[in-house]
Amino acid sequence: MTTRPTAAKERAGPLARALLLALALAVPAAPALAQSADPFGSIAAGNPEAKMLLEADQLVYDFDSKVVTAIGGVQIYYNGYSVQSARVTYEQQSGRLTASGGVRIVEPDGNIINAEFADITDTFRDGFLQSLNVETIDRARFAATSAERRNGNVTVFREGVYTACEPCKEDPQRPPLWQIKAKRVIHDKKTRTVYYEHASIEFFGVPIAYTPYFFHPDPTVKRKTGFLIPRIQQAEALGFGVTTPFFWNLAPNYDLTFSPTVYSQQGVLAQIEWRHRILRGSYNVRVSGIFQQAPDEFAGLSGDRDFRGSVQTAGMFQLTPNWKAGWDITTTTDRTFGRDYKIEGATALDVPSTIYLTGFSERNSFDLRGYYFRVQREDTVEYDSATGAAYTHDDQQEQAVVHPVLDHNYVFDRPILGGELRLDSNLTSLSRVESDRRTVPAVDYYNGLAGTFTRASTDASWQRRIMGPGGQLFTPFAYLKTDLNWVAADNQATGLAENDTLPRAMPAVGLEYRWPFIATSRGVTQTFSPIAQIIVRPNEQHVGELPNEDAQSLVFDDTVLFSWDKFSGYDRQEGGTRANIGASYFAQFGNGWSVDALAGQSYQIAGRNSYEEQDPSLTGIGSGLDSAVSDYVGRVTIDSGRGVSLTARGRFDEKDFTLNRTEVTSTFARGRNSATLGYAYLKARPEQGIETDRREVAATAVAAVTKTWSVRGGITYDLENEGVVKQSIGLAYDDECFNLSATYAETRDRYSDIITDKQIFVRFNLRTIGDTALTSNVE
Repeated sequence: MTTRPTAAKERAGPLARALLLALALAVPAAPALAQSADPFGSIAAGNPEAKMLLEADQLVYDFDSKVVTAIGGVQIYYNGYSVQSARVTYEQQSGRLTASGGVRIVEPDGNIINAEFADITDTFRDGFLQSLNVETIDRARFAATSAERRNGNVTVFREGVYTACEPCKEDPQRPPLWQIKAKRVIHDKKTRTVYYEHASIEFFGVPIAYTPYFFHPDPTVKRKTGFLIPRIQQAEALGFGVTTPFFWNLAPNYDLTFSPTVYSQQGVLAQIEWRHRILRGSYNVRVSGIFQQAPDEFAGLSGDRDFRGSVQTAGMFQLTPNWKAGWDITTTTDRTFGRDYKIEGATALDVPSTIYLTGFSERNSFDLRGYYFRVQREDTVEYDSATGAAYTHDDQQEQAVVHPVLDHNYVFDRPILGGELRLDSNLTSLSRVESDRRTVPAVDYYNGLAGTFTRASTDASWQRRIMGPGGQLFTPFAYLKTDLNWVAADNQATGLAENDTLPRAMPAVGLEYRWPFIATSRGVTQTFSPIAQIIVRPNEQHVGELPNEDAQSLVFDDTVLFSWDKFSGYDRQEGGTRANIGASYFAQFGNGWSVDALAGQSYQIAGRNSYEEQDPSLTGIGSGLDSAVSDYVGRVTIDSGRGVSLTARGRFDEKDFTLNRTEVTSTFARGRNSATLGYAYLKARPEQGIETDRREVAATAVAAVTKTWSVRGGITYDLENEGVVKQSIGLAYDDECFNLSATYAETRDRYSDIITDKQIFVRFNLRTIGDTALTSNVE
């Protein structure tokens, strides 16, 4: 027998590897603790060329009994692992290794494993650990009184406890917020399954749920057939519902999920989803259906039928690095199935279906799409402005089918005349069965017209920035817009062209001038710049003879003041000679505060004012641009640089400066506390159906009550009708291992103050385990 101080020894590698693998038994079965593909045998497959360092107070070789013992302050460093223990013994004849006295291992990925005692065979087939404790890199913890490995595949943990919560600093023995306990946890490496016997989940040390037996895939399994986390919901017409999804892992690249939901009033809603990934993309198909047991809960509505269902499918394929194609299609049996049953991806008032082909490069793009919009609301009723007779909107028939819309944008690489030349093209073809007519006092207008309409448009534009004396900036520009329109109208609006082909052209030249003045003093930098822009064009052609589908969202404010064409789409073209005048101001203060402002006005100098001419949608009327001298527009933003800001923008009458439109928004954000407060005002515009002024204030807030608890709420109040439009309140708990939130929200009709929708939403999450949610409609 020989005793000597230790030094670096490569020959001691088998002892080190045996000890490391023994401690690998401590890697728990909880899903969050997987750090490798084979957590119970990864050490044995370590790098055979790796250097090993073994240090101890004594290293004893007993040649007679063939026992090697490392005693006192044993430290082993091997292949990224480090091990500490008071004593390690290796019996060569029996092939057993034991370690005792504060065994501690730190894995390369950061997991820390502690055990009092380890006994394992050098074949890594059988072993035993006592009083083990594991802390993973993501702060999850696992403990067991003992762990035993059998036949090289099965490991049994006794009195296992798992949590993702950190221990209490003041009292480490205090039970964590939640933990899972089991009499036995069995990991079968061969089947890659973890089994639990007599398991319970505890909150603050109090058991709240118990199961005698359950199992799940081990951490190495990314996808495995089995049940998923259930979901709960409740609604008056449906009753109480529980969804229990079952997942089939049919192959690495395709699977099937069956999600039956049992409702106490309507019966069973079945949902089946197929997902398939191939080399260049993926697609899915989801089918939902129910034979309603109580269809009369929807009496008088589109849901009053025995069978209701939907089919949804989506796919995307990367054809080349720059080109992709796909689809997203939804069809339902009736108007409100998706909303009534909370079908994922089908709860909006209008659900679009599309097929597309897109291509992108650094500066250019191509986008080809077809659209069909599925209306998910009941039809509405209005009254004829002339006769007073009621008529029903068939909202589905009034929706356009787009077949197709094509956008192509191309920017030339080389400068043209020292500036940038770009070409934007658009092709839109659509059809509609019925006109989308809306009624205001003494006049009707149309958001869409019945018939088939096709338009091909190009927009070639050029601009160049020139620096002048004293920092003056000159930007000359020019553009040419051309259209060819094919009109085949049904039930025409007054003035609309009859089955005709109409060309249009809009050439324009212009100049924008800016002269920034910069001043710096006492830590304040200020920039003031007058801005002037003039655009010379002929009059717009065929106003009122062509439909307006894509240029209806006209809002005149600071964001469009210096736009060459303030219409939002191709269907309208700003015409006539127009000048836009204004000024900008920016100040940056040394304490982080800043002020940013812009104000100006637009002038129709010559030609017809496009915003004064009526199209079927009445776009431009009452916009503030429909006179020779426009309203004033302006915006001011004040930012503290520390989470507090205020933005106010408005439109003021050009004659008496009365307020026609304004939006004021203030925000606050600091740590876990935040708030927003907004005010909006829109003056009455009878010519567009806004018969009275609209004023409302909206506020949201999140306040941290403690380090973990917070309250949140929101409200929208109609100042004109003196009633709440929307309101919500919620409570949330967030810490390192548990999240809980509960929210109540309701919506009211702004004119009758009747509550139209009330909903409760509860969600909780156990970190590393999963989350679930409860949604309930309250009547």
